[in-house]
Amino acid sequence: MYSRGSEWRQWDLHIHSPASFHWEGERFGPDAVRNAQLVDDMVDALNEAAPAAFCLMDYWTFDGWFALKKRRSEQAATELVKTVFPGIELRLAAPMESRLNAHVLFSDEISDQHLRDFLSRLKLELIHQPLSRDALIDYARYVGADKLEKHGFTKAAVTSNEAVAYQAGCNIAEITVESYKDAIRLVPSGRAVGFMPFSTNDGLDSIKWSEHYAYALGLFESSPIFETRSPDLWAAFCGTETERNRKWLASFQAALRGVPRLAVSGSDAHCFRGDGTNDRRGYGDFPSGKRTWIKADPTWKGLLQALKEPAKRSFLGERPTKLDRINQNKTFYIDRIRVNKTDGSTLQDGWLHGTEIPVNPDLVAIIGNKGSGKSALADIVALLGNSQQSAHFSFLKRDRFRGKSGEPARQFKGELLWLAGDPCVMGLADDPSADRVELVRYIPQGRFEALCNDHVSGKTDEFEKELRAVIFSHVPTDIRLDALDFDQLIEKQESIFRAQVNELRKSLRALNQQIVDIEDQLHPNFRKNLDEMIKLKAKQIEEHTAIKPIAVAPPTEELSTEQREASARLAEIATALEALVAENRTAGEDRQLIGRKQRSLRNIDERISLFEKQFAAFLGEIAEDIALVGLKAEDLISLSVKRPVLKEQQTSLAGSDAEITTRIEGAVTKQAALVHEQKRLSETLNEPQQRYQAYVLAMKEWQTALEAIEGSDTEPESLKGLQRRVSQINALPDLLEERKASRRGITSQIFAVLGEQRAAREALFMPLQQVIQSNALIREEYHLQFQAKLLGSPEAIATNLFSEIKQSRGELRGEDESHAPVRTRFEKYHFDHPDDAAAFAEDVAKLLAESAESSNDIPGIRSLMRKDKDPADVYSYIFGLQYLEPKYTLLFQDTQIEQLSPGQRGALLLIFYLLVDKGRNPIVLDQPEENLDNETVVSLLVPVLNDAKKSRQIIMVTHNPNLAVVCDAEQIIHATFDRKNGARITYHSGFDRGRNHQSGRGRRSGGNEDRLRQSQPEISLRFDHPIDHCTIERRAGKGYCCLARPAAMIRRLDRLPPIKAGGG
Repeated sequence: MYSRGSEWRQWDLHIHSPASFHWEGERFGPDAVRNAQLVDDMVDALNEAAPAAFCLMDYWTFDGWFALKKRRSEQAATELVKTVFPGIELRLAAPMESRLNAHVLFSDEISDQHLRDFLSRLKLELIHQPLSRDALIDYARYVGADKLEKHGFTKAAVTSNEAVAYQAGCNIAEITVESYKDAIRLVPSGRAVGFMPFSTNDGLDSIKWSEHYAYALGLFESSPIFETRSPDLWAAFCGTETERNRKWLASFQAALRGVPRLAVSGSDAHCFRGDGTNDRRGYGDFPSGKRTWIKADPTWKGLLQALKEPAKRSFLGERPTKLDRINQNKTFYIDRIRVNKTDGSTLQDGWLHGTEIPVNPDLVAIIGNKGSGKSALADIVALLGNSQQSAHFSFLKRDRFRGKSGEPARQFKGELLWLAGDPCVMGLADDPSADRVELVRYIPQGRFEALCNDHVSGKTDEFEKELRAVIFSHVPTDIRLDALDFDQLIEKQESIFRAQVNELRKSLRALNQQIVDIEDQLHPNFRKNLDEMIKLKAKQIEEHTAIKPIAVAPPTEELSTEQREASARLAEIATALEALVAENRTAGEDRQLIGRKQRSLRNIDERISLFEKQFAAFLGEIAEDIALVGLKAEDLISLSVKRPVLKEQQTSLAGSDAEITTRIEGAVTKQAALVHEQKRLSETLNEPQQRYQAYVLAMKEWQTALEAIEGSDTEPESLKGLQRRVSQINALPDLLEERKASRRGITSQIFAVLGEQRAAREALFMPLQQVIQSNALIREEYHLQFQAKLLGSPEAIATNLFSEIKQSRGELRGEDESHAPVRTRFEKYHFDHPDDAAAFAEDVAKLLAESAESSNDIPGIRSLMRKDKDPADVYSYIFGLQYLEPKYTLLFQDTQIEQLSPGQRGALLLIFYLLVDKGRNPIVLDQPEENLDNETVVSLLVPVLNDAKKSRQIIMVTHNPNLAVVCDAEQIIHATFDRKNGARITYHSGFDRGRNHQSGRGRRSGGNEDRLRQSQPEISLRFDHPIDHCTIERRAGKGYCCLARPAAMIRRLDRLPPIKAGGG
């Protein structure tokens, strides 16, 4: 029994024995004792050679096989530890100048009589006698002298000497091709297969196909095994395309009727041990290193298994790739699993005690009834491998094997042994350590369901985290920027893009504030208010005109000298007062200008201080990078601030302000003195002069009041100020368009930076995308493709908008209805171009404006705003593209990741875990088929597992034994739980697993049932264990399984008819 399952082993299916007439050494003779010694020497050579299986291909005879069998039955014989099959090498009559050799390989269980019957069915060409020693002698004596001389014999010697005649017959005899094919066909129980040399000596490729097509094709169709030493021909026989066979593979496979064949290279050894050269090869000395490797038990059934799947189970060359991978990564392959009771345990029940399972390095399937201990073994491997998925253990948990107090798990310890490195030993009641490295990747059913289903419900983002971890594993070390995971890498790589976007959004916020101010001013109510104020000013002027002082003519009577002097002085005072008023006005304007300048200087100083802090922060941000490249910041960039210039300006302005203040104070004093003098002089005038003087003063006051009403352009509350404001408002529509154009430009700039950020993130996926492109299964069958896109959610946009604005007007009326117009507008654009982003933002802004027009009470979009919310913030959200961000998305079977069903998510996870993940640790899968529909099991799970096991070790727990078969598991472990006899869980690894040979099988056809039937035409599993003799069988063309017991072990796979349970 081969308890580790199917393993790669060397097979030498073309060797000779001392019974072969071309043997290069001592041959069998009449001395029985010497013959026994020769057989023992042969057995020693077989045991010493590297191959695990051999086939004796002696010319024309089975005498070497019979001698080996006889000697093995004797008590003193050397033990044969290798597998040896009987075989025979023949020569066929063929339409070719050279000779055509042919072989037949037989089961090692075939009877001697069946071998003799086989010989009797072979007919020699020319004489038409059954093959025998006498027939070979007759054949040699029948042919002409020219034929004999061509092969180094004389007619006289052949006629007179029986031994020479036999030797000549062996050299020149040929059998008919029809008798060769019939003899193979008539061997009972299919215990013989044809074996044709192809590109080796005297092979089939020497026949001119175009001239003898039917002859060559007949041998092609009847031969399951061909001999070649060309890797490209080996691949062609398997149906695998290579660079060198691509041009002729299709026609080659057509000749094979689309049925793959096993191609092998034998040593063709004619001696026990060679000398290390191709001229003298011993057992297992493959020429030019073209070794034959077969992944199967070294048994007849193992060979039949390889015949059905030669591409998967055979290899021609120095060593299969998987063995190289194993040798280079021994610390990543589990060798065996042990579980025993702890020292001093008093537990009576056996449970897992004594468990020791050698583990195959490829695909291991654990099957058994429900509750038989399948998941127990998976949990134990995960625990010993320090998996961090202990929360999802189904056996090693408190309400099961660990109980409330850790019993009975506390009574057991497990040991995980690797091909290299220290074993992992833990108590089954212990928990994995978060401080230790995870040596086994465990994907229990609970974890799988959580990842697939919780993502759909939005509970977690664990699904994306798993994908990000795989993406990060493919990012080359030189561009990881010392990041420890994908999120850190994104943070490091994209910080500059975020800084650029933040600066642009600051500018956008200021611009949007200007736009909101303009929109507020353009509201009709604002213009109406201005018009009302202008009318009010006009009315004030009208009323003021009505109270204009009545004109008083200057007095005409003669004035005294004193009065003339007083009058002249009063005129001077009036002029002086006017000059002082003008001077004060100018001084006031000067002080206003100085105040603005002083404020600007303070702003400049504060902004410089802020910039200094930002510059210092900037230096801190680049310090690590500058140090890494061996530079100094001051060699690259410096900041120079000349504050004395500001100080000088501030001092100068302060001096000017003080000077003006002094001048104004002097003018005020002077004005008061003049007014006092004016009053005193007026009292010296006569009554007409006083009336006139009063008129002049009143007129000046009236004019001053009129000027105050009319005002100037710089006085906003005056008539001229209001009229200037109207002029400004008339120009606002053009200004608004300019501001909106500027806003659109900033939006485009933001989009451009986001586009650079997207491109940078896309570059991170390139290594992984290349892996995907290099894997035909992922690329062609599942259409797996990474994309980095600027993505947003209309629901998120609506949610953010409606946190700022009310859902009560126009299209935005109603809690649910208001989301639809946002979604409709969002779905109009692809966001692949800046114009899309700007157009969407303007579309949403227009939606808000149209919804706000139903109210005339509040300017702009303020009628939509919630309490204490600012329209500028809404515009900044829309035009700042805050809802767009670079995201990676994954297309799987042409469907975006967000739209995948739970089953598709499960399939995608399996692809990532098994094919894309760069990890080398063993993977333990617990019931991966549970989350997959039947179609996905057939179309995805089977090929993915077959592809994944090429590069890592996989242990799979399944309720479906048929899945283990169609996934072509190298090792199947059958779990049983005997509850009646000491609660005993037992794992049986090792059973006869064969695929009965079928000479013809077509290519895959449509339909899952056909695909499954044709890919696994006849399969049977029989467990060699007395507890549960269980047979799982797929009959060719029937599509159902038979099971001794229990029928519940088998579940329907794909569209198979209902399972039938019956007798063994």
